[in-house]
Amino acid sequence: MKNIAITVNVSFKYPISEKKLSALIKTGTVEQKYLPHIFAFFTDVPTPDVLHFIKKFHIPLLLLKNYYTNYVKDLYPNKELEDIFTYE
Repeated sequence: MKNIAITVNVSFKYPISEKKLSALIKTGTVEQKYLPHIFAFFTDVPTPDVLHFIKKFHIPLLLLKNYYTNYVKDLYPNKELEDIFTYE
């Protein structure tokens, strides 16, 4: 697994830690300055790495799906990730 923090921070002024990203997902919240990082997580990080991330930070798949559906899907759909959600 590559470092998710590198992928989601590559082009942005304000870096986000994996811990902070996991906290936003767990609480179902968005901080505007991290919105591009969130989009990068759901679109640029390979699905196997996303699955490893949610296991590492104890994020249920359903919670990830809800976050993706609420904040990301309409703007940046990720079919490969959506396929994973069908295996609940």
